[in-house]
Amino acid sequence: MSAQPPPAAPRPLWSRLRRHARHLRAARWPLIGGLLAGVVYSLSSGIGLPVMFKAVLPIFFNREAEASPRVVAWAKHLFGDAYQDKLLLTACLGLPLLFLVRGASQFLNRYLVNKAGFIVLERVRQEVFARLLRLPLTFYHRHQSGDLVNRLMNDTEQLRAMIVNVSAEILKQPFTLLSAVGFLVYLSLTERSALFVLIALASVPLCVFPIRLVARHLAKRSHQLARQGGSLAAVCTETLQSPLEVQAYNLEPHQETRFAARVRDILRLSLKAVKYQSLTAPSVEFVSVCGFMAALYFGVRHGMDFGTFSALGVALFMCYEPVKKLGGINEAIKSRVGSLERLEEVLAAPDTVKNPATPRPLPPVPAGIEFAGVSFRYSTAAPDAPPALEGVSVRLSPGEVVALVGPSGAGKTTFALMIPRFFDPTAGAVRLGGVDLRELDKTELRGRIALMPQLPVLFHVTIAENIRLGRLDATDAEVREAARKAHIADVIAALPQGYDTVVGERGTSLSGGQRQRIAIARAFLKDAPILILDEATSALDAESEAQVQAALRELVRGRTTLMIAHRFSSLSLATRVLVFEQGRITGDGAPEELAARHPVYRRMLELQRLGAE
Repeated sequence: MSAQPPPAAPRPLWSRLRRHARHLRAARWPLIGGLLAGVVYSLSSGIGLPVMFKAVLPIFFNREAEASPRVVAWAKHLFGDAYQDKLLLTACLGLPLLFLVRGASQFLNRYLVNKAGFIVLERVRQEVFARLLRLPLTFYHRHQSGDLVNRLMNDTEQLRAMIVNVSAEILKQPFTLLSAVGFLVYLSLTERSALFVLIALASVPLCVFPIRLVARHLAKRSHQLARQGGSLAAVCTETLQSPLEVQAYNLEPHQETRFAARVRDILRLSLKAVKYQSLTAPSVEFVSVCGFMAALYFGVRHGMDFGTFSALGVALFMCYEPVKKLGGINEAIKSRVGSLERLEEVLAAPDTVKNPATPRPLPPVPAGIEFAGVSFRYSTAAPDAPPALEGVSVRLSPGEVVALVGPSGAGKTTFALMIPRFFDPTAGAVRLGGVDLRELDKTELRGRIALMPQLPVLFHVTIAENIRLGRLDATDAEVREAARKAHIADVIAALPQGYDTVVGERGTSLSGGQRQRIAIARAFLKDAPILILDEATSALDAESEAQVQAALRELVRGRTTLMIAHRFSSLSLATRVLVFEQGRITGDGAPEELAARHPVYRRMLELQRLGAE
């Protein structure tokens, strides 16, 4: 047995983000507008506030000599000799105007960046959903549906939140920091307060250490929280989709216990994440205030005036606050790494059933089907498990009605699902009209095949819409004709809303037999040359089964049909029987002939007859 390849090294964070960056093009104008508004906010905060405090604040305390000479000169020019009476009014107007600009730019920054985030969310969800629709069945064998729904809804929302948090601050905070530092440097040169500034700024780099420590722990918790969120969604989905089984077996306490265990795990991990997140701001503030008080001590000792001190204080605050906010950006990224990886797992999942680069045209109808030395092993199977199919070779002529029989797990369903290319052989080839299916376009190939599973799936739409899924451009008359052939038209006519009746989630408002016959009507409507029927009459009563058998007998005429048969009555339509055992075909022939010479098939018929009696 070959050794398993080592797990791939995790991709760098920015490499993962690059996949989603292309979606920002659709949101580029609100994003650019939001970023520019953030720059205006940062300049009004990092420079505007300190300048305002330096130039205007002394006026309120009758310290005109400490106020900005330019402000005083502007007041004299505007008001003449009466400037002193108007100077206080001018000072009072300055700060509100600055905060108006600051507030408006902050509003635009947040609104436009959030708008960009929702545009990206819409596109990412569409991309993930489209990818999920096209992934091979083997992917769904490895993942629970609830977990995939959680990736589609919650993990994409986490990506949006990260984009919003990062975009809102990525220019605003660095510009605020740089403008505040620039103002501090200017004051240190003009007011001879360089020592004060240097001591205060020395504490800024020290703020990085708690930020890095917290980010490392948050990344770890992010992975755990994302996995537990998917597990919780899976428990919810499987429980709420199975109310009959849960209540019939009195499983309510058991499912409550499972749910509570997942919730407790999420609570525990969330509290740990909150603990680390809550450490960032106090740590940064403690380091900041230590630096500020040390600077204040030296500033007072060296006779710093009130206006300069207030301006320096505001500028220093505008230095420390961006550092704290930049730490929040780091947290926003690290706390969502797990969601990014879960989305990447979907978007980068390998397509094991690929379309050829240049598909060949479909063979003309009718076309025979050939299995040539086909073997197949599920990727989810245990290493020592036997293959689902092994060395299968058989030809199916056009128009044959072939019953596939055998014990459960013998390979019947895998064999049938090879034809619409839900799986590709791990060895050998499946051919249609002499052309390898891997050389054909999947969509065109599946357009020639009508598939009816044993448990029909109906969507939460009307009966007419459910039937029309067989052929979306079908007319109302064609839908009604398909229903008539499936012997469901009278049942539909008796419903108050008729064909406009909404069937409920998975068709829960209908009986099992009614759901089955609507699925049969869907197959009638598609009118495909190849039919795959997985015990299509299993949910019908005796009277309905006889009617549908007659309709199916007409439907299969001239069409290549594979019937996965579990009941004796289904074999009455077959012109040929293939017996499967442990992934191999051990019997092939007409039903009567095979019953005389194949012991396994004969035993199955005898058990069916005994059950009927």
